Amino acid sequence: MKIYRPPHIYMDDQWYFLTASVLNHRPILRPRQHKLCLRDYLRNLVIEYDFRFKAWVILDDHYHLLLRIRLGRDLGRFFGRLHASTSKQFNIWDQTPGRQVWYNYWDTCIRNERDLWTHFNYAHYNPVKHGYVLHPTDWEFSSYHYYLRTKGEEWLASCWEQYPIVEAVLEDDS
Repeated sequence: MKIYRPPHIYMDDQWYFLTASVLNHRPILRPRQHKLCLRDYLRNLVIEYDFRFKAWVILDDHYHLLLRIRLGRDLGRFFGRLHASTSKQFNIWDQTPGRQVWYNYWDTCIRNERDLWTHFNYAHYNPVKHGYVLHPTDWEFSSYHYYLRTKGEEWLASCWEQYPIVEAVLEDDS
């Protein structure tokens, strides 16, 4: 059976919700050291490519990003560099030379403000959805803590209330 992979859409100055998963959903990202490495590479490449973070979350077998992409053509290169660098480092730590870590990435262009904030909430709720924690506050590897610190609990609660996660979005995940 042939696997269907929709083509990537590359648009300039566009918000994207991006998901990348580990091959066969293996929990390669489970060690804290691996999550820190991925987070740090992400931060550096976002600056280098002049992208803008809105939200992010890293789980044991996949991650989500909500980014504004300046030049759409950079998206493939961004993921190529991110995944090559992190694969190499993870394989050194795990003593698994040549192992394929990443499967692919999926991109969704954000349609409007409601879509943006719904995906913002979705990213932060993802560790709860997958049973890692009971509340986003309890998950270290997401941008939730940044917003808690800079905007406050009331702002996050208001955001959640105004832009709840719909079931269709909850089912569409790695």
